[in-house]
Amino acid sequence: MSARLKIVNPVWILVLLCTAYSLSFFQRVYPSVLSLDLMEAFAVDTAGFGLISSATMLGYAVTQIPSGLLTDIMGGRRALALYQLFAGLCCMAFTLCESLMPAVACRFLLGLTLACNVPAYKLLAFCVPAECYARYCSILTGCGAVGTLLASSPLVAVTGLVGWRAALFMVGVFTVLLGGMMYVLLHDGEVSAQVPASMGDNLRDLKRGIAEVVRMKNFWFIVLWFMFMIGNLFTLLTAWWGGYLMQANGLSKDMAGLSMSVMSLVPLPFLVVFPWLSDRVLHSRRVFLLLAALLETLVLGYLCLHTGEPLSFAELTAAGVIISVVSNCMGPLSFTMVKESVPSSALASACGFLNSTGPAVSALMQALLGVLVSWRLSEGATAMQAYGNAFWLLCAGSFVSFVAACFMKDTLTRRT
Repeated sequence: MSARLKIVNPVWILVLLCTAYSLSFFQRVYPSVLSLDLMEAFAVDTAGFGLISSATMLGYAVTQIPSGLLTDIMGGRRALALYQLFAGLCCMAFTLCESLMPAVACRFLLGLTLACNVPAYKLLAFCVPAECYARYCSILTGCGAVGTLLASSPLVAVTGLVGWRAALFMVGVFTVLLGGMMYVLLHDGEVSAQVPASMGDNLRDLKRGIAEVVRMKNFWFIVLWFMFMIGNLFTLLTAWWGGYLMQANGLSKDMAGLSMSVMSLVPLPFLVVFPWLSDRVLHSRRVFLLLAALLETLVLGYLCLHTGEPLSFAELTAAGVIISVVSNCMGPLSFTMVKESVPSSALASACGFLNSTGPAVSALMQALLGVLVSWRLSEGATAMQAYGNAFWLLCAGSFVSFVAACFMKDTLTRRT
């Protein structure tokens, strides 16, 4: 038995996993707050900035499926530690870039390292009781809001003191240190007790599990819901929401950071409330996903139609809070539905595939929105009109999610 210290308490495992996920989300979100600084530093317009932000989402999407396969075969500890190490190095390398293409390359490589939530979902599946999984999964996913919070007003304050390059370099150093801690303190005991000892047997079980998942019609409806709801969230938070607040509505960087801080904080209590309501009161997962997609469609439709006078701080913050709540708080329920549906041998692979769809859509949407906003501005449209017209793409996506939820079958009712 190894002499190294190991954490066996699920709560402390969750703390480490949540820290890693918070940093992962921070890495994805901070370009939105630093959009003007990055455009100035790399001498690019909105289209060029769209490449920087979308490169991260593209890398993040590409790495999800390999991350799931790696976790199902080898366990989560090594994968988690490796991702933190390379994420920290890529973050530090980004601060040394002086032109657009190296910056895009660094952000793409960074995106490849941000799939720490995939092995985390499988670790949680084996170290917490089934009736607690939705709550733990929600807490983990909710730490994305912590990452968003850190990438808003706190980041603005730190960059005001030391500049964005020094601030992000320090984040990179901390991420590398976290990877070392996870390698030393975490272990795959809970997982290894459940999977075959032979790698050949493990691969055969994984193959059978994937074949079963592919045939699940309900899995594909969950995927369709997730890809646009989470894709929209990533598109806004990691690239265009900060620009919409500042360029289209005239908010200062400080006020935009404050608005995004509120967006990050308000969903936190709902992350505990919604799983409880789902498990104990409504006995349903689907109804939450259905209402979330409907509400986001209405909010985005309002923003698309409002292309005249700038919206107030309160209106913008309310819209952002709604979008954040219906995405951040409902996403964990979609992973819980997958956990309740697929065989354990393919759980991480299924979660990895599901989690790849949102970033993939986001990478495409970020680039398209950058081109559309730039084109509309060149045609003489106001910033409000340019963003409003571009947001119709996001509104259409949320409507597709609503339709997918209409055809879903509940997984909780089947279990109860």
